[in-house]
Amino acid sequence: MENISTGLKWVIGIIVTILIVAAGVSIYLVINNYFIRAQEQTLAQTQMINQAEFNSYDSKIVSGQDVINAAMKFRGRPQFSILIKTGVNLAGFYAENTYATYYSIPGESEVPPTDGSNDSPTASFVKNSAAKQHSVSQMLDQSKTILDADNYNVNTLSLFKSTVYRDKNDEVRLIVFDQNNINEK
Repeated sequence: MENISTGLKWVIGIIVTILIVAAGVSIYLVINNYFIRAQEQTLAQTQMINQAEFNSYDSKIVSGQDVINAAMKFRGRPQFSILIKTGVNLAGFYAENTYATYYSIPGESEVPPTDGSNDSPTASFVKNSAAKQHSVSQMLDQSKTILDADNYNVNTLSLFKSTVYRDKNDEVRLIVFDQNNINEK
């Protein structure tokens, strides 16, 4: 009789242990789905917030001060460029950035990179290694009055048409501020 009762205790103990482990696994699987969903929602919200900072520049008319502010704000952003075309400098120049990355407008330059690499974010964005870049202090320097392509002064009171360019992953790679095409849509 003692052997049967000891055996039953062992069997009941094993069954209870299996039920506890099964309940733990079941709870883990249910909670894991919630965590995955929460993580996906957080990632989507983060991407939306990151892209929202460019909404104020997407096909809008902005002032020269907004152009200067954008050049300062996005100076440290990797794989990103700001091209500024003024009324005097029609070809434009790039706002200096920390990573020395300057992209051409997609479709304007389909020439592969000159350094032999193909490390542009997409095929439509080409790094412009010969780009003229200038710091914000140079853009604000009014001591020089040059009336040709070497003029990189940004008048803070003037108006610019801004255009945002995104790559295939919907990441913003380039903002173009053009003082000449304000009325174009």
